[in-house]
Amino acid sequence: MIRAIIYRKDKKICGIELTGHADYAKSGRDIVCSAVSALTLNTVNAIEQFTEIPFRCEGDEKNGGFLKLLFPLEGLADHDTQLLLKTLELGLSAIESEYKRYFTLNYKEV
Repeated sequence: MIRAIIYRKDKKICGIELTGHADYAKSGRDIVCSAVSALTLNTVNAIEQFTEIPFRCEGDEKNGGFLKLLFPLEGLADHDTQLLLKTLELGLSAIESEYKRYFTLNYKEV
């Protein structure tokens, strides 16, 4: 199962953490893993390409699956970054609705 945590500070998204593998199907055919990966990596690339907000990104896809994005608190007011993160949240929420056995989304206030 992939477990996602969206970290919030004052109702703004300040981080995302993903751990695990969906195990929906064999590697290369796992649509849940592919969907989560595509949404997340596209969001990371879009934030990097279209905003000025620096962020920290850590990842390890081989040892259990792991990705963590952290944003500086002073950058949380950036409209474009928040819009991209909310779009990611919307997509992840839709995946959770459809594939609860393979993906879970939780929230944590920091």
